Amino acid sequence: MAWTESLLPYTIEEFITAGEAERIVSLIEHYKRANPDRLTAGVTQKTVHVSDTMSLEELVAMYEPNGRIEITAEDLPSEVIAIVERAYFTHIEDIRRAYPSAAWPYGFAYVEYGPGQYFTPHADGITTAQCAGFGVALSDDFRGGEFLIETCGSNRMWVAGGDGMSRLAPGADVSSEWFRKLPRTEWAMSPRRGVAVFYGSALVHSSRPVTAGRLRKILGFVSKG
Repeated sequence: MAWTESLLPYTIEEFITAGEAERIVSLIEHYKRANPDRLTAGVTQKTVHVSDTMSLEELVAMYEPNGRIEITAEDLPSEVIAIVERAYFTHIEDIRRAYPSAAWPYGFAYVEYGPGQYFTPHADGITTAQCAGFGVALSDDFRGGEFLIETCGSNRMWVAGGDGMSRLAPGADVSSEWFRKLPRTEWAMSPRRGVAVFYGSALVHSSRPVTAGRLRKILGFVSKG
């Protein structure tokens, strides 16, 4: 993996069509009506976030303090995954322009935020399996909820690995006092329906609270080839 790709934001406009976005929302709404007790983040004992030191309940409370709807890959309608995978491979050369090591997409989830809901700053972390994450916008009928990239030139973000290469410092999320106090610069965006926003695995990202309406998107991760 090229070191720089872990720090790159990137967008692909018209990643999915308006019709595909509408179809995904229709499938999700059908799932929600059929499974009203399986919608809150963590209620199925799964969440997109992982940790070796925190419980599921602690993870959800830290990343989504005001809650969100979350449907993880195991429960997503298969047609939703098929639409996003097809879009990914249609645009694979565009994706590899920014992330040369990009291979397969995985770890899909649907997330939905209502008024007052958001997710807190964190970096996914550089691993042997993942080079980036991405979110595909499914709706425009909301206010607030801007997606934030947070950049920082401080050496505090990095530690030396055993191979002499820099690694993201442990605890690059709001659970760490050093991270909460670290000055960072926010870059805000409001992607329109159909746009895919990619972010390298060492890039801090977060969102502002939704102020009106419902923000809907599909999340995924990009494995390394």
